[in-house]
Amino acid sequence: MNINAWINLYKPSGYSSAYCLTLLKKKFKLKKIGHLGTLDPMAEGVLPIAINEATKTISLVNKSKKTYSFDVKWGEQTDTFDQEGKIINKSSKIPTYEEIKYEIKKNFLGLIEQTPPSYSAKRINGKRAYEMARDGISFKLHKIKKKIYGIRITEHSIINKKSSFLVVCDSGTYVRSIANEIGIRLKTFCYCTKIVRLRDGFFSKKNSYSLKNLINSENIINFKKYLLEIKSVLYHIPTIEINDKKL
Repeated sequence: MNINAWINLYKPSGYSSAYCLTLLKKKFKLKKIGHLGTLDPMAEGVLPIAINEATKTISLVNKSKKTYSFDVKWGEQTDTFDQEGKIINKSSKIPTYEEIKYEIKKNFLGLIEQTPPSYSAKRINGKRAYEMARDGISFKLHKIKKKIYGIRITEHSIINKKSSFLVVCDSGTYVRSIANEIGIRLKTFCYCTKIVRLRDGFFSKKNSYSLKNLINSENIINFKKYLLEIKSVLYHIPTIEINDKKL
């Protein structure tokens, strides 16, 4: 059965975006499959997926704001800026709620510059940065400019050395870098222990479907109930109805 549509997948932590696509493609014998905005294996959340002819509309999808929640652990920095890396720096300083609030309001709102993590999918002369980092190859990633529309602290515990944040940002913003740079600005260190993409433009966690539910669909007919029409995703593009019937 030919399917041309989008699906709003909720990617679980521990799986790469590519692996999730491979599972769906193999399970339902799909010809083509693609996605918006790669999520790190550690991250979970909204991963919009285009199926068959819908892949041609990926570049047309509105690259609007993205919303993430993320948790950090204070006092340590890892080489990946998340819990999957090795600890490279430590600090005994745990910032107060007021110190963090002041810092993010002062330096993490509006247009900011950030350095992508060395362990990222950025390409350098055709090779992924994380591949070069794993091979011990020295390289430098250029800073990028991104807009932060809003960021706030949702939880903070000095005793547990943990904080949680909610951020609304441009497409392509590195949440791990935001966490790392907040720590450095506060003259200490921190790294992400959890990242959740709650919204990617039209797609939100509220109307997403878990990988488990999709894979457990008994057949393609059952799978179809999770699909979104292409025109519903391209809501921001004006449409023109053409009537070519002869009078």
